[in-house]
Amino acid sequence: MKYTFLNKTFYAFAKAVILLLFVGCQPDDENLELATFPTTAEIFIDGFSAGLQYDAFGESKVTAFDVDTQNTFEGAASMRFDIPNTSDPQGGFAGGVFSTSSGRDLTGYNVLTFYARASRGETINQIGFGLTFQGETYRTQVSNLQVGTAWQKYYIPIPNAAKLTQERGMLWIAEAADNGEAYQLYIDEVKFENLNTLILEEAGIVEGQDRVFPANLGSTIPVNGSFANYNLPDGLLQRVEAAPGYFDFTSSNTAVATVDEIGVIFVEGSEGFSIVTAMLVDVPAVGSITVGMEPLPPSPNVDDSQALGFTMPIGFESSTVNYAIEGFEGASSAIVTNPNITGINTTNTVLRSEKTQGSQFFAGTLLNLEAPIDFATSEILSIKTLSPKGDIPVRIAIENQAIGGDSQVFVDVNTTAINEWEELLFNFSGQLDPNVSYDRIVIFFEFVTDLAGDGSTYYADDFFVIGSDPINTGENNNGDNLLSNGDFEQGMVDWFGNAFNVQMEGGNSYNFANVVTAGNAFDVNLSQSVTLIEGEIYTLTFDASSDTNRSIIAGIGLNENPFTSVTETINLTPTSQTYTLTLTATGVGSSNGRVLFDMGADTGVVAIDNVILTFGDTGGGGSSGELLGNGDFEQGATVWEGNAFNVQTDGGNSYNFANVATAGNAFDVNLSQRLTIVENETYTLTFEASSDGNRTMVVGIGLFEAPFTAVTETVSLTNTTQTFTLTLTATGFGNSNSRVLFDMGADTGVVVIDNVSLIQN
Repeated sequence: MKYTFLNKTFYAFAKAVILLLFVGCQPDDENLELATFPTTAEIFIDGFSAGLQYDAFGESKVTAFDVDTQNTFEGAASMRFDIPNTSDPQGGFAGGVFSTSSGRDLTGYNVLTFYARASRGETINQIGFGLTFQGETYRTQVSNLQVGTAWQKYYIPIPNAAKLTQERGMLWIAEAADNGEAYQLYIDEVKFENLNTLILEEAGIVEGQDRVFPANLGSTIPVNGSFANYNLPDGLLQRVEAAPGYFDFTSSNTAVATVDEIGVIFVEGSEGFSIVTAMLVDVPAVGSITVGMEPLPPSPNVDDSQALGFTMPIGFESSTVNYAIEGFEGASSAIVTNPNITGINTTNTVLRSEKTQGSQFFAGTLLNLEAPIDFATSEILSIKTLSPKGDIPVRIAIENQAIGGDSQVFVDVNTTAINEWEELLFNFSGQLDPNVSYDRIVIFFEFVTDLAGDGSTYYADDFFVIGSDPINTGENNNGDNLLSNGDFEQGMVDWFGNAFNVQMEGGNSYNFANVVTAGNAFDVNLSQSVTLIEGEIYTLTFDASSDTNRSIIAGIGLNENPFTSVTETINLTPTSQTYTLTLTATGVGSSNGRVLFDMGADTGVVAIDNVILTFGDTGGGGSSGELLGNGDFEQGATVWEGNAFNVQTDGGNSYNFANVATAGNAFDVNLSQRLTIVENETYTLTFEASSDGNRTMVVGIGLFEAPFTAVTETVSLTNTTQTFTLTLTATGFGNSNSRVLFDMGADTGVVVIDNVSLIQN
């Protein structure tokens, strides 16, 4: 968002300024003191601190801010923002900057704190400090801050206070209403503090990724995606988007790259490579930037003979795949026999692209893929080429089929060999838009402006992302997660929606939303963009829980009008459960699709984690098809439930231990785990069990709600550990509120259970 500013100044006190002029003597430089700046902590405490001025963003509703004397957390006044309707002709959002003209010394503080409430539950788009209309060297912000109708204290940590010796940006905010309708936001008791209950958990640059950029001499590379995660005094995890100026950078090879104090990399040389890393105070930042490339070994040949579709990697070896290639602007393209089965390419079939006589200089070949390219391992595309000419440019462009040229990015690399296979590396690092699914490759040979085709024939083969598996297994990528950051360990990236709010507890990150007011299910949403193939079957797996019994809607659908979707309603409880949905993309096939969680229909907390979307009906997500979590009990008291749930550890091995003192109904003593059971499907249940004597136990699968229909078997236990394998068919029952069950109340004695596995056959 680009901001312009309108100025309005507030003074807490009117002061006369007396300028003393000293003349007639020469100052002694050794006796001069360094300039110091006030250490004032207060920004708004019943009024504005001295010299504070407010600059409204010019595109905002500039009258939205005022001082309120009716709604205060403490004292006589608070700051009020009248957030407008998004269609307001005077401006569809409210926002601006509170700054001082001379700056303040904030080195003695570590956090900005304030109290806030709203006239209804809302999410503040952006709020922070370190921004003025003259610069943003130390811009700091929190995004998507949830505010309720009751006063609550909020914290925005200072990433590295030692840098803030003369900071002018005290507070800034930019907020548009979530549902487009006006509301009031109140902020009070705004000040900087020094708290010893604030803990820096993690810091990162480039969103924690390891990025590679070409060493183009003289170019600059700004470091972006810098952040810090803090444990707050209230126990929540807060992500802070911190300007790179807070970090201290190191270049492993200053002959290739240097970094200035605000995080701009300067490419000094093109021979070799440099790895740029960072520290935030005393915490090493995750993520790095490599400038230049290490020499890479030749890539293997691609084998896609068993592929089920036109997906990466591509070797043109399948006799059944429809390779959707298309020549354009005078290029003739086809799949043909390898004309030179020697050297680094001994495969049988390859792509031919002929630039016919007189064809356009931009004549080329389209490869329309059935799934987006997965750049998870790297952003470097390897292609083997055979050219009748040396030192000619080959351009590889990638784009989204639905968007077309507006989404295109490209890299040019020159050939070095004549009539021999060679490997060319196309480095797209730093160019890819994370919101675009790249499902088309365009290849141009001899891409020289205004040079018409001369009838030369070129060949290409083995399209492959460096670091990925060169074998296309024929499973249409079954088991490979189509989503990014599904475990939320990368923080506030990839997902979107007003319910997107990553928290950390006990070292585990997850998405946390609290629905205060019930309405439409889609009013509170968490989504991630993904390409969906029409008619394809997908498996969506995730863990979820609530602080009460409530429901959410989960599924896949379009991320644009008419927002068609395929969903299921899921019942949540206070116990974390793993849900597995099998969804067919009927009417929702698009490069602008999404995974969605709509949770606005009921009030209460929704915690979501470990979201996986895979091709096909995998029976529970992931390549193994395992439907249960913590089956070996090594994660302790998680996932399972029931009055027999009691994890013990002996000799480094964890297991469930129950001791039945009084015999009764089998179901009186129970161990269960919730999951989705598909009606009439067959499952294999495997587990180890023993007792301190001879006794029985009822084991099976069934509903976890009335009428509690189940299919079970009675197994006999002894004091020797046995492995039991049961084949169970869910005849006449099955839903998302089902379970695996162990009923052990009919006999007395110990029951030890371990290594429980359930797989859909």
